[in-house]
Amino acid sequence: MGPLDKYILREDALSCNDQGIELKFQSHWYRALPLSCMDFNLKVNGVDVDDEKVEIEIYGKRFPKNKMLDLKDQWLFILDKATVHVPMQSPPKKGETCQIDFKLDLYIPYILIGPEQNPLLAGTLVTKKLVCQ
Repeated sequence: MGPLDKYILREDALSCNDQGIELKFQSHWYRALPLSCMDFNLKVNGVDVDDEKVEIEIYGKRFPKNKMLDLKDQWLFILDKATVHVPMQSPPKKGETCQIDFKLDLYIPYILIGPEQNPLLAGTLVTKKLVCQ
């Protein structure tokens, strides 16, 4: 997508605990957006994560991923991070390296395109090997 893609997942983005993993991400857009304008898909070591179990956290509040479209009042500012909470039966251990494929889609509500005037889709896929903190 663009020059801000490198900030989506930092080297310290992945942490592990007994319940699963936590992945911190930032937006790659130049302005703040509400969570209702975002969507993501996640693979850990090549395995798709089940969206039904995933939660997203911003500013100390946690929400089910499948409710993101309703979160019009929950804004992610460009220098801040959101955390994806993924419960796992056998989570990786601290110090273990994981292949993370994180596809982040942003729907830009003020740039409308096409005859249907749909929001611009600014999507990007970040693939990184991250060490569990």
